[in-house]
Amino acid sequence: MHKILLVDDDYFVRKGLLRIIDWKGCGFEVCGESDNGEDALSLIKQMRPDLVITDIRMPVLDGLDLIKATVESVNPTPNFVIISGHDDFKYAQLAVRYGVHDFLLKPIDKEEFEKTLVKVAEKIRNENVMRKNKEKLAAQVALEDILQGKENKEADLEYRQRLNIGRSEKVCYIILELNNIGYDISNLKDKISDAICLFTQDDMILIREHGNNSFGLLITDKLLSMFNMDIEEFLMNLQVNIQSQLSLNINIEMHIYKGKSVTHIDDIHKSYETAIELSQFKYTLDRNGTIEFEKFKNKSVNYIELDHHFYNLLIERIEENDTESILIMIDEMFQNFKTRMFARDAVTASINRCVHGLIRSIKDLGGDEKTLSTLHQMLSWDHYPLSLTKTKEIFTSFVLESSEFILTLHSDTANGIIYKVKNHIERHFVEDITLKEIANKFHMNPVYMGQLFKKTYGIYFKDFILQIRLNEAKKLLRQTDMLVYQVAENVGYNNSDYFVTQFEKKVSMTPTEYRNKILKKSI
Repeated sequence: MHKILLVDDDYFVRKGLLRIIDWKGCGFEVCGESDNGEDALSLIKQMRPDLVITDIRMPVLDGLDLIKATVESVNPTPNFVIISGHDDFKYAQLAVRYGVHDFLLKPIDKEEFEKTLVKVAEKIRNENVMRKNKEKLAAQVALEDILQGKENKEADLEYRQRLNIGRSEKVCYIILELNNIGYDISNLKDKISDAICLFTQDDMILIREHGNNSFGLLITDKLLSMFNMDIEEFLMNLQVNIQSQLSLNINIEMHIYKGKSVTHIDDIHKSYETAIELSQFKYTLDRNGTIEFEKFKNKSVNYIELDHHFYNLLIERIEENDTESILIMIDEMFQNFKTRMFARDAVTASINRCVHGLIRSIKDLGGDEKTLSTLHQMLSWDHYPLSLTKTKEIFTSFVLESSEFILTLHSDTANGIIYKVKNHIERHFVEDITLKEIANKFHMNPVYMGQLFKKTYGIYFKDFILQIRLNEAKKLLRQTDMLVYQVAENVGYNNSDYFVTQFEKKVSMTPTEYRNKILKKSI
């Protein structure tokens, strides 16, 4: 209901209007009445009505002077409708100049009066929408400035006003991440915004997108006061309400990352940054959950990948189509993500490493990975947030299908065996490997195996071993401070002089010269 103030020095006119007009049906409620302009001005400043119905001729301050004084001293200015017993064109002209909505003559016609009220109510609604949109846009601009560190102390008060944050009031930034809801939810941001508005009864809360199905917003003490200042109660209710409002027939899991609570406007970006950092803890949670800065600030995640030996063993089991061992290793892999506190980025890197390794295996066997039904979902798994359980489900399906496909490709005995030879070399290049020993291991004629290897991979068996060893040596020279003889031992050479000779022959510089060149570039 919009608020309306009645101003007329005729008591019976006021009471008659109160009695005969369907105020509620027209969208209004009468908040007060006055018999003179001076008192009416005071009531306008106090009650902030949306519409003032006023007579022209009144004692102390007449209707036009009341309108003029209101326009000059009250912002936003209410709408005015004049009722008068005098059909005076001069009054009508002045009324138009002051922006009066309508000029009605006494005696009042009920139908005409109510039509006017309906029009004014619609005008007020439109004005309120435009005003709120303007205020929301200004608040969004202010928030973006703050989050990007563009705010300045001189504009501190203006930022607080735009964001409706009181002085010394605590505020924090939170990120809502909705997992497992797919790729085709239209207008999701608007739906989240509507859900939060219904939940908080505040339509000025700003919702920011953080990529697909993730949203950020500011939480103030003012908002928390509705929940006894209990952030956990607020977040729990928020989660339940959003899920209820979305009404999706799927298992939605929601993660909430609450940044550091701050009191200064110029510290809000710190809350924002800590909320983003906390999202790295995502896979340390079982299901739905909230990760708060105050509880996690002394914890850290690990930016590591799967152990190299574990990775190689998993690929071997997949290529052997050992389903039981595959499932056991996948369980161990995902359990490690939680117990060893893998960072979100580390989980992504570890999973993608396995995926790309399997694709490479399929290509090496002459297969087309695009025939896998699970490929598209696996390649796009990290485009939208998924729970750890859902991620494991997608990964397991892809691995098992890939394992079956690789088994089929192995049916071509020659290609299958030579592929296994290549994998064996890649995993055991540090050992003393000879063509004869490998041929015996795989029950092949050494000469035939050497020819088949060259035909399949375009490189001779011996050169392939040398290439792998030298690539690993370069990596150790770049990334460690091992001595040259230690590098030689770690890539399969017992004689460091022979290693240096082979390295210089292929790289056109000694290992020491190679390392010095790399160090010089990094300075």
